[in-house]
Amino acid sequence: MLSEVLYNPDLIRDFEPDDIIQILKGCSEILAKEPALVKLSSQNGESVFVGDTHGDFSTTQYITGRFLQNSDKQYLIFLGDYIDREPEPAGSVWNIVYLCLLKMNFPDRVFLLKGNHEADYAVRCFPYEFSDELVEIFGSIGVKLHDHALNVFRQMPLMLQTANGVIASHSGFPMRGQAVDDKSREDLIIEILWADPEISPIFRGFGIPKFTEEQLIDFLKLTGASCFLRAHDYNLAGRAIYSNRCITVFTCRRYASRAGIIVAKVDLSKKIKDATDIVLEDLTFYLDTSK
Repeated sequence: MLSEVLYNPDLIRDFEPDDIIQILKGCSEILAKEPALVKLSSQNGESVFVGDTHGDFSTTQYITGRFLQNSDKQYLIFLGDYIDREPEPAGSVWNIVYLCLLKMNFPDRVFLLKGNHEADYAVRCFPYEFSDELVEIFGSIGVKLHDHALNVFRQMPLMLQTANGVIASHSGFPMRGQAVDDKSREDLIIEILWADPEISPIFRGFGIPKFTEEQLIDFLKLTGASCFLRAHDYNLAGRAIYSNRCITVFTCRRYASRAGIIVAKVDLSKKIKDATDIVLEDLTFYLDTSK
């Protein structure tokens, strides 16, 4: 049944709570073995980076459907924020459960980085609707489902680095040279999952930092990377900034009119010098954005 759902994601809507718990537990065990900073050593194939999906299960289905046809040649890296603000009913639930199932089946090909919405357990995020949504759909057992989902969120890595020069996270990077060695430490959560570039018009609240081009260049030198790939901010989606050393993608139908529905493609066999070597694909044409 689980493998059948992998290729027919709509079947996941028929899952009982026990089925969902089985998937969440299995995914959590796999994620627990991954470090806070994942190193992707492959120098063959293509990596596809997906920005915030925010419960957009239909877009996730489209992207993963293409991946399943090329899974021997492709890596799929999601940059966080899988829940909340969904453009379709129960989208957050089906989105995260299906992604966990995908991770279980392709543990070395699919990577689920943590977003700020997945880190509400450490640093409060607003709106955080996921827990209420689980109770609304499943009743009192939704509380237990949320506990299992939190175990998944806690184990999600914070960053991923490719061998050819790209380093990626949900939003930012350690701004004071800290090692990325803890998946839930508050300073890393705030700087890696909340920070924006200084030029972003968004104000996320006091205590949430913004990084400068100089800070970014210092970080890239420290890590040996050439380009920083992020999500989190639909205002900057599709734009290369800071001397083409930083690029943002957003991948949710709810924000299509402002950000497109963009994924970033990286040829792993090619040395990346900056964002001009990264291919952006807008999927808006293929998806019904009226929902």
